[in-house]
Amino acid sequence: MNATTPRTAIVTGGTRGIGRAVSLQLAREGARVLALYGRNREAAEALEAEARAAGLTIETLRGDLTHPEKFAALVEEIRAKAERIDVLVHCAASGVHRKAAELSAKHVRWTLDINVVAIHELLTALIERMPSGGRIVGITSSGGTRVIPFYSAVGASKGALESLFRHYASELGPRGIAVNLVCPGLVLTDAVDAFPDREARVAKTLEATPSGRLTTPADVAQVVSFLCGPAAAQIIGQTLVVDGGKTLSS
Repeated sequence: MNATTPRTAIVTGGTRGIGRAVSLQLAREGARVLALYGRNREAAEALEAEARAAGLTIETLRGDLTHPEKFAALVEEIRAKAERIDVLVHCAASGVHRKAAELSAKHVRWTLDINVVAIHELLTALIERMPSGGRIVGITSSGGTRVIPFYSAVGASKGALESLFRHYASELGPRGIAVNLVCPGLVLTDAVDAFPDREARVAKTLEATPSGRLTTPADVAQVVSFLCGPAAAQIIGQTLVVDGGKTLSS
């Protein structure tokens, strides 16, 4: 690849929320972005339209990462479109918001499949196309290490994701591939609407945040971009917290 060839970046969950902001940020910096999504075609079309209007290169690819046949088809489509993968950012996430004792085994398996197993399978399928200098970033949350009401399934999956990425960081570091995580504070995306105590949670977070505002998807995207750049080459296996200082008093 010569100096004029754009980097290719894959962003899971790349058409909504934090993933959408990451797709746009990387594209603004010259990357060719493949934004993966599961169901919402309307959001994907809106992102493509915004990218075209701004002269950015973003292509959306639909595929269910938890469905074996659809996953295999998606991987083949990615391979056909990208001989080389420079950046992979895992933003896709979902889960069941209930108390731990109210979760069925199906709830837990489904949440882990989406948030952890899917990215592991995607990495094992595509990692040989990532050269030295490659970057892998996962989006985690404070629920991976702390108790958050109604977050037990997702929190467990985030803890598992963090452990998995630490091992990937250790194994891929010698190949020149940096693996890290970003841990945002409460970000107002569609996912927050799933919490039964949304309004109280937002108010409490704002009160406890020294910066005086909530973290935005753009805030997170800029940190992801930094981790994907040359200045972050020696940041390996770390979790960068982006929460306006809220965890200072947690």
